[in-house]
Amino acid sequence: MDERRPNSECELVLSEDDATPFSDRDVDEEVEVFATLGSETRYRILLLLDAADGPVCVCELEPHLEVGQSSISQSLSKLRKADLVSRTKEGRWRYYEPTPKAERLLETVPGAMTDTPAATL
Repeated sequence: MDERRPNSECELVLSEDDATPFSDRDVDEEVEVFATLGSETRYRILLLLDAADGPVCVCELEPHLEVGQSSISQSLSKLRKADLVSRTKEGRWRYYEPTPKAERLLETVPGAMTDTPAATL
């Protein structure tokens, strides 16, 4: 018999304080970020921008991706909306680079994807 659930009753382990730090706004923003990165093209773009030595023009991204410039521009727009890339304009050119938020996320993801077993409940 499971010691945490005597007499087949569920033992409550989450308190109100455990759920309080997660405001609806925070959760909505985080869901938007993960939904944005759910696209292979957008994730690859973010990885390319992160690997670059400075801001990158859309025309530089196209040879590294299997999609056209229009799709890249749409993807960059979604990445900007999720605050994962910033854009600067110089004349008719637009340059993109990852935001600090994206850099922190990309530092975390590889470690989270290891084969280390997750903690059990």
